[in-house]
Amino acid sequence: MKPLPEYSDIFEVAVGWDPGLDTYFVQVFGTPDASSEPDVRLWQGTSLREIVEVQALLAIAGNYAEISGEVSAILEWDRGNCPHDPMRPIGRIVAEILGHQTLRQ
Repeated sequence: MKPLPEYSDIFEVAVGWDPGLDTYFVQVFGTPDASSEPDVRLWQGTSLREIVEVQALLAIAGNYAEISGEVSAILEWDRGNCPHDPMRPIGRIVAEILGHQTLRQ
């Protein structure tokens, strides 16, 4: 997403849905210099169910970027079409790493 005009030091703002962690996420990247990748200025949504409401995600991202009206619907669609499933292999691995119990089949 396009950074707000007052943030000339921000290169990009990214949002999305992480089904493995059952959370939305937001990443804010600083402007890279000629020899490096952009630095991560903010990364939220890195733990299980950290951001569960799309409006909470957009409130965070809106502090840094212009949010188009369709972003909310796209994020909701992503979550609905790729829901968290603790029985998926990656879901079980994440749960075990984080110390959460999963249902056994």
